[in-house]
Amino acid sequence: MKRYISMFLLIIPGFLLQTTLLQKIKLAGVSPDLLAVLVSLAGVMYGRGLGMYSGILSGILCDFLYSNIIGVYILIYVLTGYISGLAHKIYYKDDMAVPIFIIAASDLFTNLVFYIICFLLRGRLGIFVYMKNIIIPELVYTVIAGIVIYRFLYWLEEKMYPPVEVPLEGPPVQEENI
Repeated sequence: MKRYISMFLLIIPGFLLQTTLLQKIKLAGVSPDLLAVLVSLAGVMYGRGLGMYSGILSGILCDFLYSNIIGVYILIYVLTGYISGLAHKIYYKDDMAVPIFIIAASDLFTNLVFYIICFLLRGRLGIFVYMKNIIIPELVYTVIAGIVIYRFLYWLEEKMYPPVEVPLEGPPVQEENI
């Protein structure tokens, strides 16, 4: 329950940053998708359940702000959280390769599904233009932001849930005099 509350408290500022400050400091005309980073990291670090919860929360926020149709972002982010949660079994805290790969794959997946739902179904077939101008620059920017966010979440995880030290030996045994 604590992790669900902490993800809620991370998604709200992430959403506010994504919709305000990061819109002002765009690089190559795109801004990083912080919510996709948070959803994919929630799935990788904590499993499918928290990944899908984060996806629902992020999707609701984005649908109310960006979309004319409620449910597009919810669908995209829930699928992202679920698929990222499948990598939870191969995740090791000290290895950064899996989370960074999942962040990149999640951003690519999110943008491709968004393209299919919002553009391809309306007959706009310029996928290569969309890839060159939006998907690839956003992917690079999101991965860089994802490294910073992953380090922060890793630090936060260690502070909130310190590792429990297990004694190597059992409790001292009282010897009886015979």
